[in-house]
Amino acid sequence: MKKPWYHYLFTRSPIAKIMWGIASVMITILALVVQHFMEYPRMDAQTLSWEGRSVEQGAALYYNNCASCHGYQGQGGAAPALNSRYFFGTEVDADFNPWDLPEERWVGRLTDVGWAGSMHDYVELTLAGGRPSKAHNQWNQVMPTWGSQFGGPLGADKVIHLTNFVVNWREEALAQTPEEDPWQFFQDTLSTGLPYMPDEPGYDAKIAAAIQAAELAGREAGYMIDGVEAAPPPPARAPQELYVTMTCTACHGVDQDQTEDNRGPVGPYHGNLWETAGSTVEGMSAEEYVYTSIIDPNAHIVDGYPSPSSMPATLAEQMTEEEIQGLVAWLLDPNKEVD
Repeated sequence: MKKPWYHYLFTRSPIAKIMWGIASVMITILALVVQHFMEYPRMDAQTLSWEGRSVEQGAALYYNNCASCHGYQGQGGAAPALNSRYFFGTEVDADFNPWDLPEERWVGRLTDVGWAGSMHDYVELTLAGGRPSKAHNQWNQVMPTWGSQFGGPLGADKVIHLTNFVVNWREEALAQTPEEDPWQFFQDTLSTGLPYMPDEPGYDAKIAAAIQAAELAGREAGYMIDGVEAAPPPPARAPQELYVTMTCTACHGVDQDQTEDNRGPVGPYHGNLWETAGSTVEGMSAEEYVYTSIIDPNAHIVDGYPSPSSMPATLAEQMTEEEIQGLVAWLLDPNKEVD
């Protein structure tokens, strides 16, 4: 009988068969290990390729739809700058070490708006939803809605491409000096810090620009940015003035004493408060009692008056600490008068 052509593959020895089996298993394991170490670089390269294509598609979308307002290089114009160190000031990830600067200097656009998510999410949401709540602001154009899920013209994939293109500016933007950063400060969302170092060129000019935006927005006195006071706070108002403007006279009065036979109809009279305040609440001084009554009207209700108190609970928010302390001292003055 003629032997088949593959007869040489037959092995009669059991030991040889075992050795061939072990060798085959080892070769298979080695091949799997090699494939394992080759697969991750391949997947990373493929991911970079996809991201690159996404950025390219986003670039075309940006130049066709966004560049006329945000600038062809993201430098801003009729809309805010996007290729900006300030814009990316709070973005921190494994590619950038935030410890190169003091932690408290990491401020920027995301901090201003109180955004706790990533820069990518912020840009994507802004692109998709637009800014419908800002019909009137400092910019010539209102940010429109682009996402089709909110009624815009672009599908979700195109919004992501646009987002990837904008975020792709990050590395370039973080290399800018304050002088090179084209950011224009918002008047409706004021800045409280700068992501720059004081010795960098253009730092003083950026603080001046932030303060100017705050002034144009009618910011409150004492507005601070990077520890620089935009304007000194106004002088404390006189206690006599506060007693009238805070409408204390509507329920109280300093021209009569509070007694069992002469009680204020809405709130206690303050004529003899300097005598009675120290013994109203056990263990509490006159100053402590009056101060507490101003900042927390329901802490101690005088007998015979309704609870909760009809006294406004927001008085402390309408006065500075210096004004409250001045009002306390004046109320405890036996010679006080209302002008």
